[in-house]
Amino acid sequence: MRTIGQLAAEIGLNSSALRFYETEGLLQPDDRTASGYRVYGARAEHRLRFLKRAQSLGLTLAEIKILIQSPRARRDVEASTLRGALVSKITETRASIARLRSVVRKLERLEAVLVQHAPPDCCHLGDCACWLPEPNE
Repeated sequence: MRTIGQLAAEIGLNSSALRFYETEGLLQPDDRTASGYRVYGARAEHRLRFLKRAQSLGLTLAEIKILIQSPRARRDVEASTLRGALVSKITETRASIARLRSVVRKLERLEAVLVQHAPPDCCHLGDCACWLPEPNE
């Protein structure tokens, strides 16, 4: 058993994050000491590692909560819910990548314009269209 600070340090979080997860119903201490300190075991560690993995994949806390609170007797529902969340995240991520690629293309075009036509005497950075001309789309 570990205190909240010990577990938080092992996982790479701070104690306030663990308290927040507890408030949100995502984590429960395994027990409390006689003086009221939270203590956590392996189950809490596994839960926190799952939370971090899920968040790193882009799942929101609300989505993670749904996964965690699914009835244990209905594993097929859990797997289906997780698959649905992942498919949704894949779609969102692909859309974000497409938007970012578009931004990169625009930035590259602007860079090319500036390299070719950098106004040597202009000192109106931020005020002048000569620094960031509208690219031909």
